[in-house]
Amino acid sequence: METQDDLDLGTAPDDLQQGQSDATLLKQAMINEKVAPELLEYDAPLVASIEAQLEHQEGVIADYRDNAEMELPRLMYSYELKRVRYLLQAYLRIRLKKIEKFVLHILENEQVLQKLSEKEQTYAQEYFMLYGRHQKETILNQMPDGFKDIAKQSAGSVRGDMIPVPDLDKHVFCRVLADRGYVEMNNAGTETAEFSKDDLYVARYDPIQALLKEGWVHLI
Repeated sequence: METQDDLDLGTAPDDLQQGQSDATLLKQAMINEKVAPELLEYDAPLVASIEAQLEHQEGVIADYRDNAEMELPRLMYSYELKRVRYLLQAYLRIRLKKIEKFVLHILENEQVLQKLSEKEQTYAQEYFMLYGRHQKETILNQMPDGFKDIAKQSAGSVRGDMIPVPDLDKHVFCRVLADRGYVEMNNAGTETAEFSKDDLYVARYDPIQALLKEGWVHLI
């Protein structure tokens, strides 16, 4: 008989996350995405694993539907299914909001664009086309010549001064997952902090950006 852990079969390959369930990893991925000022890399393996487990669990619940003796387990699996599906939808919704906010920045930066899934890339391109058309029809076409570029304030401005970009100087809270030693907290290298396991820090996002990507810290 399947147990509630059927939704939690997968574990992360990173040593710092070994043994954690997919549902736990998804929850943290959602928190990281929500707190980080930039769009993080889409976690395709985790999402695929979660979707496969959800599909499997739906089958288990269907098999229990006509078995009175399995009513309690069926309800438990149903509640867990709804919880994990909510986490997945929240993770994807947060990413879509960031894509809409930074769509010009994303489409003009190939490195950032590669952080999106194929479906997200298609969404970004279609959203930009609709957004650009709306801006031209309602605002830009009514502006004087020299002020009709969606990406800059005027003809004399530098291109991109009207493009929203992530604020990497934003302060965030993070938890250290393993002893990391001293970390440079500014570009000049004049300020360092010792990152030890279970320490909590509030710091600018920029110096911990790489640590988050490498799995040394979680955002909270």
